[in-house]
Amino acid sequence: MGNQNYKNKIIAISGEPVSGKGTTVKILIEKLKEKGFKEENIYLKTSGQEFRRYFNSIIELILNLDNSEKAKELSERKELINFFNKKDSGKILSETIIDLKNKNIDLSNFTIGQANEAKEFKKIRNIVDSLIDDDMKRQGEEINKEEHPEEVWIMDSRLAFYNIPEAFSIRLTSNSKVAGERLFNDNKRGNEDHYKTIEEAIKERENRRISENNRYMEKYNIDLKDENNYDLIIDTSYSKPEDIADTIIQCSELYYENKDFAKKWASPKIFLPMQNERLTFGQTLMTRDLTEMISNINKNGYYADSPIEIYEVDGKKFISEGHHRNFALGYLGKTLIPYEEIAKDDEFIPGSKTSAKNMAKGLNLTDLYGHEDILIHGYETFSYEDIYPELIDDLINKKESPER
Repeated sequence: MGNQNYKNKIIAISGEPVSGKGTTVKILIEKLKEKGFKEENIYLKTSGQEFRRYFNSIIELILNLDNSEKAKELSERKELINFFNKKDSGKILSETIIDLKNKNIDLSNFTIGQANEAKEFKKIRNIVDSLIDDDMKRQGEEINKEEHPEEVWIMDSRLAFYNIPEAFSIRLTSNSKVAGERLFNDNKRGNEDHYKTIEEAIKERENRRISENNRYMEKYNIDLKDENNYDLIIDTSYSKPEDIADTIIQCSELYYENKDFAKKWASPKIFLPMQNERLTFGQTLMTRDLTEMISNINKNGYYADSPIEIYEVDGKKFISEGHHRNFALGYLGKTLIPYEEIAKDDEFIPGSKTSAKNMAKGLNLTDLYGHEDILIHGYETFSYEDIYPELIDDLINKKESPER
């Protein structure tokens, strides 16, 4: 949660491939300006841009080795000076060039995506990665030499949480289907991101995610999926970038004030109701009427330290406690709510003799359809079938199957 030893506002943001990190960072900067930070006091460092800068120069150098004048000009670039200052970098580059020539690999249209995956560039990638990581760590140390209360740094890097441990660390995630659709439909990306079908894009995104995780495990023995690495984890699959940026700012402020906030956030759309909608609408001795809950949240906002409780089965999230809060936020069109996972798959739900998997069997179509009507108010159009088509098919088939 909070960190009493912080000196400055450093936001370390990382994310799975195609989790909306770039868009989030842009909006985050605008939101920080609205909070009173001057543009000249907001600093952005992006490891992806640094990687492109290094590799574009390295590839350009390889392509111009026969032009001594151009090669000399290129070798004076700061990134190439840094590269050749690393031990064995010249030898590794020579070996790479020989390997590329032997395999007749044409670099004239070589993309950054290919460079990031090609095994021929593995040793060069390791050098570039270490240069970027060392620079990120050095920058963190430099920033924290003295107080900068009017300034904020955004470090967009997979390993910023590791290289700058004092930072407020965020991880953005997204499910494979949504990420694949984003990748397929995004015509602003480079040539390496053009796909014939959504299925092809989904597969490519998953391959990138797995390759990326393996790469960092192999080189640093760091598991990017380990939730203990981060202070805040946001599933961006069905969330608005504006809500994501607002949540980052809200939780970062609590972090620097050493106050509590929930670690994991996702859209109310993904949480499956496990009670009849009449109970959600109605009032009990323990809960508020849904209308009153909506009014209260609309007036006072949502408390970041008040997560709903869920259990997860086969990757799907079921509400254990917090139906009123989840659907009140959904009714208001909010696309993020904090949650806490209390059990998973065969684990027993605390205070119960029932496993999460057995409890999930109580899900039924009637409850889903009833709660859809609540969410339609906030999302204009909404259907659980859009998010969980296979689950809905299973429930329909179960309902239509003759009793035995």
